Amino acid sequence: MEGWQIGLIAVLVVGVAVIVFGALKDRRTNERRVREMLAPPARDIPRFTPDSPTPHYLSELQARRPPNSAESTALTPEERAELQTAIDSPGVTTIRAGYASRDLVTDQPTGWSVLRHPAVLVSTEPIITIRELLGVLERQLPTSRPLVVVAPAISEELIGTFEVNHIRQLLTVLPVVIPDDPGALRQIAEITGATPMSRTDLQAGYVPPHALGSCATWIAAPDRSYLLPDATHSAA
Repeated sequence: MEGWQIGLIAVLVVGVAVIVFGALKDRRTNERRVREMLAPPARDIPRFTPDSPTPHYLSELQARRPPNSAESTALTPEERAELQTAIDSPGVTTIRAGYASRDLVTDQPTGWSVLRHPAVLVSTEPIITIRELLGVLERQLPTSRPLVVVAPAISEELIGTFEVNHIRQLLTVLPVVIPDDPGALRQIAEITGATPMSRTDLQAGYVPPHALGSCATWIAAPDRSYLLPDATHSAA
């Protein structure tokens, strides 16, 4: 075999080797890129290390138990008599809609949920997700002031969240559902000084402090509510 033939064969062998190496490298590179694309993103947790203790989560049963340090919300006999007198007085406003869950009762003997000086949010449309109330709840939480949420409908998920927060004494939110009665919603807004909010407003987080109403006391029973007037927002 002549020298030029040997040289040609050597060039061909080297060329094939280079092509095979390049193909394998491209394949490994592509596979790595695919793995990176499909892999979950890195989630660094602040102040977390691999040797950190496992977080403790409350079970559903635990979440629905009052904390050991829970304060009693029961009324005294004198307070019950005083509120009953107020309910029977001509200045009280009666709404034919009560609390949406018995887990929100504050006084077991009467079956009432009694909120003193609550803020009142009136929505003209159903409230479905917690996102719609985040702005309001973030403002209410530091104040420990109870909140009444009045709407044509409120999702069961939200009501469950309100139940747990009330039982754990984190924040009392009383949902009052008034379907198919825009007149009652307007009446509550007028008496409490609340500005009726649309779902678009709530989703956008547009609930300025002055949009919330108030009353001296809100007493909710299973099928009706009694609004004791606030001197600032009394009906004309």
